[in-house]
Amino acid sequence: MEESTFIRSVMLFLEFDEEELAAVTQSMVMSRFAEGDAILEEGNANRALHVLRSGRIRVSRRVGDSEVSLCDLVAGQTFGELSIIEDGVASATLRAVAETEVLSMPMHSLAQFLQEHPAAASKFWRAIAVELRRRLLQTNDVVSSYFEINRNLVENATFREAYAMCNR
Repeated sequence: MEESTFIRSVMLFLEFDEEELAAVTQSMVMSRFAEGDAILEEGNANRALHVLRSGRIRVSRRVGDSEVSLCDLVAGQTFGELSIIEDGVASATLRAVAETEVLSMPMHSLAQFLQEHPAAASKFWRAIAVELRRRLLQTNDVVSSYFEINRNLVENATFREAYAMCNR
């Protein structure tokens, strides 16, 4: 599939016209990663918006001394949005689960594009807001299910007894 056709299918660029898509596609840089390769490391600099072209990426965060898997990304999904909004630091670790291709638009290219295409900038920031809203609602569902699990455990007498025995 040609890059401009692929980019047209990405949620952040759905409303872009042909000229805008061509400019975005021209600014993208392709990177390839082998299974297990780190694409971004939590806390490290990230100065680009990324689109997963092919493969699969696992998103995880450090919690204490553990790495907790949050989700997997598939072709067409984007990452790095928080870095372009805030401080240019990766909020999670992303690792290739399979052979993976990623298209990246460096932050300076994105800023220049948005300045030169104000109509596209409006479409882009709206799409970012919609995507972040979707992710927030998804996170709310996960937190709600964890709360339910915790409540059920705490209300279970057998669990409370076993927990008390372990903590003596």
